[in-house]
Amino acid sequence: MKKTAEIVRFDLQDLNNLDEWEQMDYALLVSGEPVQRGRVYHEIAEQGYMVGVWDCTPFTDRMMPYSVDEYMLFLEGKLTMIMPDATEVHIQSGDAFVIPKGFKCQWKQNGFVHKIFMIVDGAVPDANNASLKRISVPDFDLRQSKNSLITSRTEFLNAAGTMRVDVQLYDAMSHPSLACEEHLLIAVLDDTLTLNNGQCAHLFSKGQTAYVYQGGLVDWTTTKGTKILLARYANFKESSV
Repeated sequence: MKKTAEIVRFDLQDLNNLDEWEQMDYALLVSGEPVQRGRVYHEIAEQGYMVGVWDCTPFTDRMMPYSVDEYMLFLEGKLTMIMPDATEVHIQSGDAFVIPKGFKCQWKQNGFVHKIFMIVDGAVPDANNASLKRISVPDFDLRQSKNSLITSRTEFLNAAGTMRVDVQLYDAMSHPSLACEEHLLIAVLDDTLTLNNGQCAHLFSKGQTAYVYQGGLVDWTTTKGTKILLARYANFKESSV
């Protein structure tokens, strides 16, 4: 019997009703007494994988290697990421960005921030791709390729090849019974996306976020101009269907 996909909607009201998390280690901070809250929607502890939402009051940490591969979609607030050469990357509400594990940087937020995140924490094998040497800020400006139903641009690939972030633009189309070979975190940037696991149709419009668990079947329907930001994690220990 084929398995239906499990689909989760990130409810905006639920995102503001979070649990207080443990205190940050003050030894790692330059300033601030941050209060952080969050909620984990999916976790695979033995693989250091986690998807959820987080918010926090102001703080600045020390310049140090980032401890995980992390994709983030900012829902509220502003952030400055400072590089060892003093150059800065500025993030604001509506932006997404990815920090690779081991990349040296400093986190500085002067106000409250609220984000959706995907984290992978594991061994870092030798790899050579440009996204491991920078903070990747996806460019949402993507134009449809000629004679193509789907146009896709990869913005980040981690060293292990398990986590990837793409911007994708779709024509009007329907893909029935696609096997989810990865865990998918999908932010709709334009138009609509409908996901149907054979039991229920879930409509996601601009500004909404979906999460689809690896290992099931889902029908995927887009309108002309549907644009998404897709963060994915391949758990090779799980079967697709």
